[in-house]
Amino acid sequence: FCVRPSKIQGAGDGVWLEGQAMPRNLVFGPYDGKVSGPEIGLTSGYAWQISKNDKVKYYIDATDVTKSSWMRYVNCARNEEEQNLVAFQYYRNIYYRTYKPVPPGTELLVWYGNEYGKELG
Repeated sequence: FCVRPSKIQGAGDGVWLEGQAMPRNLVFGPYDGKVSGPEIGLTSGYAWQISKNDKVKYYIDATDVTKSSWMRYVNCARNEEEQNLVAFQYYRNIYYRTYKPVPPGTELLVWYGNEYGKELG
């Protein structure tokens, strides 16, 4: 992987695949960051919520680069067709899984869902 400017205007840096293609269903994670409450989690562009029994328990915030990994740079796809990763919660962690084969030279993009997509325009 390599972190360099995203193809999505205004998104900052993104994660790009270098080297060999990645197959479908390859899993990455967990997403690293600091456990935080809604005051940070709801405003950070680098946070995932962790839920239990359909209730938000806390957020994992990767704003601090010293407490996070390359996964913080994966941007949101602009639509479902553009996505090549899905995010999922397993126990108390967030992971990314390749949704389809990803060829070299491709930016890794996760789809956050329809509601979030509407907020992005």
